[in-house]
Amino acid sequence: MDFPITDLMSEKASEEWIMEYFHPTGVRCPHCDAGWAEAPEFRTTRRSQLTVYRCRACRVIYNLYSGTLFEARRLRPAQVVLLVRGVLKGESAATLARELGLSRTTITELGQLIQTNVAHLQTEACLEDHVVEADELFQNAGEKGDEHFDPLDPPRCRANKQRGRGTFANDRPPVLGVIGRETGQIRLRVVQDTKSLTWCSFVEQFTLPDTLVYTDEYQSYNILIRIRETICHGAKEWARDDDGDGWFETHTNSNKGLWTGLRNFLRAFRGVHKRYLQGDVAVHEFGSISRRFRLLSLLLSFIATCSEHEP
Repeated sequence: MDFPITDLMSEKASEEWIMEYFHPTGVRCPHCDAGWAEAPEFRTTRRSQLTVYRCRACRVIYNLYSGTLFEARRLRPAQVVLLVRGVLKGESAATLARELGLSRTTITELGQLIQTNVAHLQTEACLEDHVVEADELFQNAGEKGDEHFDPLDPPRCRANKQRGRGTFANDRPPVLGVIGRETGQIRLRVVQDTKSLTWCSFVEQFTLPDTLVYTDEYQSYNILIRIRETICHGAKEWARDDDGDGWFETHTNSNKGLWTGLRNFLRAFRGVHKRYLQGDVAVHEFGSISRRFRLLSLLLSFIATCSEHEP
């Protein structure tokens, strides 16, 4: 059952929410950057019912959506709020389209723009933890939605039964992740292959030189320039107590739980295009961080910005 949730929300409250998160410093003229407080009201948009202002300095007109990726979109404020909420929660485009009364094409296009901006927001700073776990996930992600006119290049059947380690080329892109045991912060990236240089460069980029890294025994980690402890999953070993203190500290179980959360997040989409997988992974990463560190305001103000971050 779907619910017309936009009919149950106050448009005024939605406008205030957009103002708070999309324009934390206030709406400004997109042309001359003048403040909106002294700009006289010009008119009201017919469909979205937004107030349009005319700048006293340069005479440019603008509204609450100006300077955001929702500019020139005829969406009601409640639709914008619930669209952002749905994308960050990982709801499918079909469900959002039915509940918001919008086309699936519009939902997909805006969702991809939001995810792209979130991916640009991912930090490149290394973790401050001195003990981290590193692991990998191989996610089935082909070319969902693309037409395949070449009979020699048919669309991939559901599920990927190809043997061996996945790569971006064979529609099983690797997702690499490190998680700090002290802060709980994570770093997730979609990579092209499983080569040692790719994996070790990722781990070394996001960890301090004196970091202790727990991994499995996969050989791609062998050239890692870090203190490394391994757990042998091939021997059905999941945790080990090396120092005999009763605490099984040698494991990568935090990463395993992270992969469970990511797969649950992706499951609602019924398949993911590998070109947009990094955006989905970025949304999940930032959602995990926001639950711990309350960074929602920063995320929303960034993803709403219509700038060079668009694809």
